[in-house]
Amino acid sequence: MSHGLLLIRRRRPIGEPETLLSIGPGGASTLEGTAGAGRMVLALAAAGIPCDPILQLVVATDVDLDEVGALVDERDFDVVVLGSHLVNLPDEARRAAFLGLAARHVATDGALVVEHHPLDWAETAAAVEPTPGSAVGMEEVRRDPPFVSAVSVYDVGGRMFRQPFTARVLSDPELAEAVASVGFRVTRRLSPALIEATRGA
Repeated sequence: MSHGLLLIRRRRPIGEPETLLSIGPGGASTLEGTAGAGRMVLALAAAGIPCDPILQLVVATDVDLDEVGALVDERDFDVVVLGSHLVNLPDEARRAAFLGLAARHVATDGALVVEHHPLDWAETAAAVEPTPGSAVGMEEVRRDPPFVSAVSVYDVGGRMFRQPFTARVLSDPELAEAVASVGFRVTRRLSPALIEATRGA
């Protein structure tokens, strides 16, 4: 039996598309208690993907992925979203592990949605001032294509949080190859930072 949607994202998102950041959180079931599932649901619904109900799985990039898989059990989902640019991790093995985790929980006729950094981001990434209310900013940006290193800055109720990161920007062919490695093929582009993939050659 399949369920609605599984969203796998970072504990703190890094640079999610503006469409996701601009939508307020709505009702959704969550795992590990974080806000943000609602804005993803609404953004995906606007792209034509039904997302009710939703289970949100929040992880750190260094999490033990076997533990994450155990939390989801053997459930399959109509849509699985690999969010927060986890496909852009510079460690190829970690990237493959997250993609594999997501793919394992897609129902037979379901879809895998992958959020990624814009294709030109390695050339265009620039500092961004955080705005009040937990919107993300970015400082100390260093571009070394295909890599981008920076420090994400969060203003949460007047308290500032900083999170350094490095991302590897993937091209369209590299994204297609990444999802193909877990048995999926890209079927359509939903936005400049979201692709949809289904099973098959």
